[in-house]
Amino acid sequence: MTYLPRILRGLGGCTVLLWGLGAGLPALAEEAPPSVHADGSPKFNYVLGAIVGNSPDYAGSSERSTHLRPAWALEYGRFRLSTSRGSTLMGHGLEQRESGATAILTESDRFSLSASLRLDSGRKGSDSPLLAGLPEVRSTVRARLSAGYAITPRWSVGAGLSQDILGRSGGAQLNTSVSYTLPVTQQTRVVFGAGASFGDRTYMHSRFGVPAVAGGAGVARLPAYELGGGLYSVDLGVDVMTALNRHWVLWGGVGVSQVQSDARRSPLTVRPTGYSASLGLAYRCCR
Repeated sequence: MTYLPRILRGLGGCTVLLWGLGAGLPALAEEAPPSVHADGSPKFNYVLGAIVGNSPDYAGSSERSTHLRPAWALEYGRFRLSTSRGSTLMGHGLEQRESGATAILTESDRFSLSASLRLDSGRKGSDSPLLAGLPEVRSTVRARLSAGYAITPRWSVGAGLSQDILGRSGGAQLNTSVSYTLPVTQQTRVVFGAGASFGDRTYMHSRFGVPAVAGGAGVARLPAYELGGGLYSVDLGVDVMTALNRHWVLWGGVGVSQVQSDARRSPLTVRPTGYSASLGLAYRCCR
């Protein structure tokens, strides 16, 4: 992990910055109140912001890019429509919620189960010079079932299973995670997380395989490569969120991921270990 020292330095700076902001503010951001009115009817909540991030162009790529993306979410009762980070920013905590259109099927103090539909943007040959000449991974819609369980107030585990429902060779994915939440102040929380990702044969071949017809056809002249399903990635990350006041929240995160098993031996995997960093600001209402 050649990037680990840089990741730890970035984490240290991000944590100190957000910790200082949180500790220097009055207690304006306590735990988010329930998203229902006094009579029990659901509230309408929303969050609107932006996140800037830097990450590899794709898992295993040696090329990197910096991007600015919107972060937003709309919530009414058990239903939510959001971007990937928008729903997380809606609450004070860093609970992981699904992007796309989500319905909470059941939820208690410890357990939650939700179903969602989300857009998978796929991958284009223009995303990286190494992908030139290879078939594009077509965008599709994924149906996902996710479950989370809080073992203790600080430790939690989660899993999500998704499937391409448009038949565009997206296959199936399984993501698992474990996280530890550290309350720093009333305004600031830090979450340490680890996860593993798995894919079926269809998913793995579309992301890491090189069809024989494309071998040697692209600029990179890649050899043909086939692989089966299984583990393809493990990751570690730290997220920090601080509430600047009742409505404004600041979020930052760093992470490292490593391509595993057959996916690591793919000609597309140039740099198995990659790191990412993000920083975002958002306005939320009306929790």
